[in-house]
Amino acid sequence: MISLGLRLRDLGSESLTWRDLKVIVEQSPRESAIARSVNPEAAMWGIDQQLLAELVDVAHWLQWAKTPDATKKPPQNRPDPIPRPGVKPKPVEVIKFDVMTQDEALAWLGWNQPLGAN
Repeated sequence: MISLGLRLRDLGSESLTWRDLKVIVEQSPRESAIARSVNPEAAMWGIDQQLLAELVDVAHWLQWAKTPDATKKPPQNRPDPIPRPGVKPKPVEVIKFDVMTQDEALAWLGWNQPLGAN
């Protein structure tokens, strides 16, 4: 606020209203002391850092995908993205299932004919 020529002692007067203070705090730059104290992690990550992290993530994924037998690798082996402030990693969902025979599948589908009995 000093850089704006304002002092806290003026708060509540016409030169610095409570609404002015609210706008100054909400619109303070990411690098400001106010922003760093409110959200220190996010204050460190601007658009430049976000884009660089995205480029590195894509490069890691491409390197992983280009390796031999990449299609045979389970998705859990993909490279982890660079952690970003305020973004929680998505949990990996593992689907487990039992194998059924063809006859069981036909019965489950409601088809009473065995395969090839046209």
